Amino acid sequence: MSQREGNEEEQPEQVSLLKFFTFITVYDKLLLFVGAFSAVAAGAILPSVSLIMGNVASAFAKAGSETGGDIISNMSIIASYVILIAMSLFIFSYLFFAFWQHLAENIITDLRSRYICALMRQEVAYFEKNKVEEMPAQIAEVFETVKASIGEQIANLLFAVATVTAGIVYAISFGPTFALICLAYLPVLMTIIAVFGSMVRRFTMQKLAVIKHLGGIAEETLTAIKVVAGFGREDRELRKFASWARRT
Repeated sequence: MSQREGNEEEQPEQVSLLKFFTFITVYDKLLLFVGAFSAVAAGAILPSVSLIMGNVASAFAKAGSETGGDIISNMSIIASYVILIAMSLFIFSYLFFAFWQHLAENIITDLRSRYICALMRQEVAYFEKNKVEEMPAQIAEVFETVKASIGEQIANLLFAVATVTAGIVYAISFGPTFALICLAYLPVLMTIIAVFGSMVRRFTMQKLAVIKHLGGIAEETLTAIKVVAGFGREDRELRKFASWARRT
């Protein structure tokens, strides 16, 4: 059994997400704080749109009654709130998206430099144990995954948590009975989310392992392309690559 076949089931090591923030600078901490605050603020503002829509319906309902006020004046006030909410939501959404993306770029740039420096300090036995031709593909895919996790997923997670929390608070404040009935289904929804999250995580780890081997196969074939062409082994290498590609 070859080393590649023996490592077929090998999975990348799982690392805590907090470790990626170990070496951040003061400037990165500022980006982190402003980005997190903006994500929470944008998430808390978003559910208030439903309150405004409720006020719009109430304004039209009151206008048709004998005690109803002037619909023009009521809608003017509501329009002012809509403009204020829209501007606040746009500003905070842009800030949390831009700042988290910039933070992710800074972290990945620093981690790439540290990884290369650590790689250059390894003994020769390390490169004999690990296939060097697989490292470029593995490095590129892993760092892109980390970048997407920091720049998009964490920011969206903060935004989603703030939105859900604010929505629950608004619902309990203005309609406690109906809100409590809806919250009875929350454990079921959380269970479904946890199951799908576990599946996505496992799929991502498997994908990283497969892409590592795909990069190694491509690197080996291109490096020895004259030998492969000389012995007519192109179809065999293509079949090998395709068999691994189907596992993604």
